[in-house]
Amino acid sequence: MTRRLLLGMALAALSASPAVAQVDVHASLSRTSAQVGETVELTIAASGTLTGLQRPEPPAVDHLEVVSSSSQQTVQMINGQFHATTTWVFGLRATREGTYTIPPIDVHVDGQTLSTQPLTLTVSGGGAPAGTAPAPQPAQPQPDERTPGEEQEAPPEDVFVTTEVDDRNPWVGQQVTLTLRFYRSHRVGLLGNAEYTPPATEGLVAEPLPDGPQRTEVLADTAFEVIEKRTALVAPTPGRYTIGPATITFRRSYIMGEETIETEPIALQVRALPTDGRPQGFCGVVGSLRAQMTAPPGELHVGEATTLRLTVTGSGNLRQLEAPEVTVEGDARVYHSGEQREIAPQPVDGGYALGGTVTFDYLLMPREAGTLTVKPVALHFFDPRTESYDAVETAALTLTVLPGPNGETSVESEGQELRYIHEDGPGLRRRSPVTSEAWFWVVQCIPLLALGRALRQRTEVLRRARDPRYRRSIEAAPVARRALRRLAATASPRTVYERADAILSEYVAAKTGAAAASLSPQQARDLLLQAGVGAELADEVGQTLARLRAGVYAPGAAQAPVAAEARERLGDLVARLEAALR
Repeated sequence: MTRRLLLGMALAALSASPAVAQVDVHASLSRTSAQVGETVELTIAASGTLTGLQRPEPPAVDHLEVVSSSSQQTVQMINGQFHATTTWVFGLRATREGTYTIPPIDVHVDGQTLSTQPLTLTVSGGGAPAGTAPAPQPAQPQPDERTPGEEQEAPPEDVFVTTEVDDRNPWVGQQVTLTLRFYRSHRVGLLGNAEYTPPATEGLVAEPLPDGPQRTEVLADTAFEVIEKRTALVAPTPGRYTIGPATITFRRSYIMGEETIETEPIALQVRALPTDGRPQGFCGVVGSLRAQMTAPPGELHVGEATTLRLTVTGSGNLRQLEAPEVTVEGDARVYHSGEQREIAPQPVDGGYALGGTVTFDYLLMPREAGTLTVKPVALHFFDPRTESYDAVETAALTLTVLPGPNGETSVESEGQELRYIHEDGPGLRRRSPVTSEAWFWVVQCIPLLALGRALRQRTEVLRRARDPRYRRSIEAAPVARRALRRLAATASPRTVYERADAILSEYVAAKTGAAAASLSPQQARDLLLQAGVGAELADEVGQTLARLRAGVYAPGAAQAPVAAEARERLGDLVARLEAALR
């Protein structure tokens, strides 16, 4: 699984140290040889958690002039702390030929003084004396040209990345350490943190190891800041495996776009463990083991149990180590009672190896007074360093068993030291799991239904808030029913007609998206037909509106309805319209 990590997290382990302990100071020359009158750049770089950093003074060397100076600083935020790199570049020019030694240069950080390493610059003749015009010089080879018999070292890129493994032909189960190194020249500043995509390790068991400390390394007279990431790889079966390319993405500035660099794939040819000489008790561990058997101090009596502890430490895949059999000479019973494993990367020879400690506990129950001897326990493993099988063996333990509390010298019962739980008791009857009961799933569904209802209501509230027209249409029927209830208390027929007309007009307008103020009976009928209402019901709405308006403006007209009849018919009409418009 590809995941994106911050490469700057490789410095997280350094954040708890004092500020001075995190600062690295280094000096380098752009070249170690020059001619009189030529300029050579001296670079002084300080990187880390810089507090109270002061500008270093250029070196004072006879006949070596400082002709220019510049500085650059980059700052990154790593784990809540600032990590800075400050670079000073001094241009040096020699006025005489000879070999110059640039002494250590002091850099003051937070009241402390750190010094760079001394440097040597060799200057040959060919320059003109000071104050005179330079004499014509013979053509010199260009930097990209080679003179016969001369080898030139190609300068590295300002930013590059490499990966390597410590063994390309490992054994099955042997740890292979994959090391990625990210190089950045002290002259180059990056914008923010570089993003790291680990390589694909399909088929291999991968486990991260502690990252190496940040350091400064000089390549081709150029100082680089180096960050390491390490990964432990283990092949479970023999065959050929490919470690894919690792990718790092970074930006140099806001103006420049993202740059991506990647490593070359690495092939592993994994060997099967040899069958010749394989012991019968081989435990499957490839690495190295140590073992010790211990018993608790104190007296041991007949019929009383004590604990034997087998402690196995070493490197390799200790997770697959199984509890070995423990035997005793004498009358006693031994039972495997528990185990504990503490597996983590262990520091070994400047690197890290997967390993740790595995503890096996055994319950020892003597049945007869006298002497018991715990026989040595042998663990066979494969050592990749010697490419052969090896074994580690515990020392034999001798235990003295005293008579029991009542003076008994033996246990007469046979096989009764441990009494097992009776499985046929009424409280231990086999029961069907609760998940097979219908009520269980009904209870489980209640919260889901409640959650679904709450989400639906929430969605409805948000929709009504966003869409006024939808809200008007949904709330038209409840608004009309409330208005009709208030209409029932009105005694004046004309007021009943007027308000009933307004209620029905507003309802139809809300359902069809029209304006209630200008809605005529014919328009109401046509809009309802367009909305999908049947012709008969649409005609009834139009006729009802016409009769209500006749009651408002001509109360004595023949077609004006009775006030009480208007209220009843209007409520029924709204209910039928609501059903037709769903």
